[in-house]
Amino acid sequence: MTKYMGINIEGNLNLIVPEFSMAEELFRLVDSDRDHLRTFLSFVDDSVDVTSQMNYFKMKMAGAANGTDKIFLIASDDKIIGSIDLHHIDSNNGKGEIGYWIHSSYAGKNIISKAVKTLCAYSFEVLKLNKLTIFADVENIPSNKVALKTGFQLVGTKRQDIIMYDQYRDMNEYYLLKSDFLQ
Repeated sequence: MTKYMGINIEGNLNLIVPEFSMAEELFRLVDSDRDHLRTFLSFVDDSVDVTSQMNYFKMKMAGAANGTDKIFLIASDDKIIGSIDLHHIDSNNGKGEIGYWIHSSYAGKNIISKAVKTLCAYSFEVLKLNKLTIFADVENIPSNKVALKTGFQLVGTKRQDIIMYDQYRDMNEYYLLKSDFLQ
């Protein structure tokens, strides 16, 4: 049983609701894997100290209060190992976008796929959303595999969709409908 509030994925693996007391642990996690995470996640450069994590939590909590965001930390045996969130929630149109990352020492263990499926169930059953989207850099092979493995369908590639580190990046767009997930 976890000591944190959240959603059980399976066994000792949980999605937990962040608390300010977790900011230091999350910062240490990001800091210890900075080079790996930075490849596809520009937020890493903004994570310079515990205060930056606190500010991130405040931003996401404000989004949760506004109904546009939900964030969970991924924990194994009550140790934070990554993060998954639902952002750009549009309740009027029943849709949202999923983002995720995990420390490289836990990559390749099917944890993110399980976390995505758990967040999808929560999004469709509790939040009553109808459509979820994942955007993955075309060069981020693991993230693209997660989208496909969890039942998302490729819409197409958005060419030069974002700028990261002064370069335009192509992004694959995936979607999953509630009706397809609940089959």
